[in-house]
Amino acid sequence: MDTSWGRSPDTVNTGSIRHRRITVDRFGGPEALRVTDGETPPPAPGHTRIRVLAAGVGRTDLMARSGDYILQRRAPFTPGYEFVGEVVDHGDGAADDAPAPGTIVAAALPAMGAYTEYASVPTWLLIEVPAGMSPHTAASIPLDYLTATSLLDTHARVHTGDTVLIQGASGSVGAALVGLGHARGLRMYGTASVPAAIERLTGEGVTMIDYRRQDFETAIKQQEPAGITAVFDHLGGAGVRKGFRLLGPGGVLVSYAFAGRPGYMVADTVRGAALVSLMGLRPRRRTALCMVPREIRADHAWYRRTMHALLDAVGRGDIDAPPTTTFPLREAGAAHAALEHREVSGKIVLTTA
Repeated sequence: MDTSWGRSPDTVNTGSIRHRRITVDRFGGPEALRVTDGETPPPAPGHTRIRVLAAGVGRTDLMARSGDYILQRRAPFTPGYEFVGEVVDHGDGAADDAPAPGTIVAAALPAMGAYTEYASVPTWLLIEVPAGMSPHTAASIPLDYLTATSLLDTHARVHTGDTVLIQGASGSVGAALVGLGHARGLRMYGTASVPAAIERLTGEGVTMIDYRRQDFETAIKQQEPAGITAVFDHLGGAGVRKGFRLLGPGGVLVSYAFAGRPGYMVADTVRGAALVSLMGLRPRRRTALCMVPREIRADHAWYRRTMHALLDAVGRGDIDAPPTTTFPLREAGAAHAALEHREVSGKIVLTTA
């Protein structure tokens, strides 16, 4: 049995910390995720070194691993956009309000690298986790809920009473949209295919459509002849055109991902984004593209304000965190396989302890 996981760090003369991370050397299936040894040097000015406790797993990680993610086109790399960890130390010139060593913090990253035992990141990315919140709960929030907030507020600019369609409402971003949508007083339609998910979301007040049995455009037009306010789409293809036709005057379709053919995902993503942009040139309705990693990098204040608000809302119980299933970091391949095969519900989180 390997007992080195979760061990205390080994420190070399330079102050670097030896540890393990997950690396993709070549694009491929879950077997492409390898445990490798590495070092995290002392943090540079403006950076903080973190002992990672938990890292969220998302579908973008699966796409990146297989070579089908437009924002991660080269290997080797370490997957993962979100983590929770403990502050170890800061680089020179740390601000007075930088989190003290030992503080538990969460972060969503503008570039991948969260599947690791230690990391050094810009200090502005770190948001203190509310007292009493477990690391795996906090790790389930950053990327999905930032994405949902960006879709609702930045791009769709929804208001209480607006009517929206959430494509794939049973997915991780879909679940975040449902939770935040309730908090904003939205009327929500959703699509899904798994009966248990449809039943659960119907019980949560979402008008659900089983897309295997019903045409969602026809079903919603019957109920909303004047059109709806917003459509949130991560599929692309014919569904984008149908969703756009559902919009009422001033409505918006926001795309935050695109499905595609295996091996052609990047090309299909580019085509999908071009189609959405062209559709937005039509009068009376609009379209938008959401890429949260780029939005994090572009607007530090929005990121910090939104992360604080989301973690505090979960801590108060105003919104519910998704159920989590944990895997040890060394079993990242098994975690990816479980997500690909839909073997678990809720959020998958990798733990280092």
